[in-house]
Amino acid sequence: MIYNLFKEKYWHLLNKRQSLAAVTIRRCLWPCLILLGLSQNPAFADQWQSHESIYQAINQYALDHLGGSATSTQLDERSRYPLCKSGLVISLPFNNHKTIKVACPKSVSSKQPKWSLYLSMKVNTSVMAWRLITPIPQHGIIRSSQVQLQKHAPNSLNFLDVDSSPVGKRVKHGIAAGHWLSKDDFTELQTAWKAASDLAQGVVITAQHLQASRIQMKTTTANLLTDKTQIIGQLAKRYIKAGKLLNTGDIEGQQQVLVASQPLTAGRVLIAADMQLQWLANHKLRHAGFSQINQLVGWVTKRHISAGAAITKDMLRAAYLVAKGNQVSLQINRSNYKITSTARALANGNLGDKIDVKVLQSGLIKQAVVTGKGQVELLR
Repeated sequence: MIYNLFKEKYWHLLNKRQSLAAVTIRRCLWPCLILLGLSQNPAFADQWQSHESIYQAINQYALDHLGGSATSTQLDERSRYPLCKSGLVISLPFNNHKTIKVACPKSVSSKQPKWSLYLSMKVNTSVMAWRLITPIPQHGIIRSSQVQLQKHAPNSLNFLDVDSSPVGKRVKHGIAAGHWLSKDDFTELQTAWKAASDLAQGVVITAQHLQASRIQMKTTTANLLTDKTQIIGQLAKRYIKAGKLLNTGDIEGQQQVLVASQPLTAGRVLIAADMQLQWLANHKLRHAGFSQINQLVGWVTKRHISAGAAITKDMLRAAYLVAKGNQVSLQINRSNYKITSTARALANGNLGDKIDVKVLQSGLIKQAVVTGKGQVELLR
């Protein structure tokens, strides 16, 4: 009986110790296995593609193909991708700069021989964009002096680039200087200008001839005139009926140029009294005109010019330094002497022209070069 009692206590104590050991093993099982696995596989971490290498590949692609560095959404730190043996392949799957695809055609894992993932991306590039350099009030119209194209590194695509000029557009609200303009800054209504009354062809347009009209921007065209300063002082190119919205084809500029004050015959040497300033429409000037009388005094007409006609360069020539039939001073230069004589020009000539002259003393005809007004030098 004593033996049986001792046997029961022994087995009770043994079972209690086994129970405590089992609990201890269960609590230590997974940390021990992890530590054991890492100690037995020192290259285990090298079997996964590092997140940093993925970000670097995206950034390099953006620098090479998109003109700037790039940042992408961060991967979950718990995510794992087998190490890529063939090199990462970067592409834009949706033909935009917002989503980028990272693909591995061949990895080190037989269970996952290839993989791919998609990330949102932002490209940080410097572009030329429109910036307001002076403040503008609510419903103000932007003038060219208020904006500049400047380098901009936008954090969104909502900005006006070099292809979208803001000049002549009306803003929805007051904007401070330094603001980068976007399409959201402009009102859907645009101010255009129409004729307040009938306009005859050639009339000079004033503020009284214009009436403002608010229209939807969607209905405007590139030729529609929205800036009042573009219209005032211009000429009506044709008859314009009251109420018509004005466009670039309705107006033209004018210039103040010299015109003939009287009929001018061919070969006439111009004097100041032959010319006067007059405003002419651009379409009446086939060639560039002159605006200063002293530019033309002394020039010679090549053909007849009617009174009131604009004087242009194709109608004139410079006056000859030597005129046919006029007496000239003839310079004879030799190595050991110089002689000045007189001769008669047998042709017209300007500086550097070679002409025949008749030496008055001998009657001989010689060739000379024009060296100045009424002066020639005998050629050897």
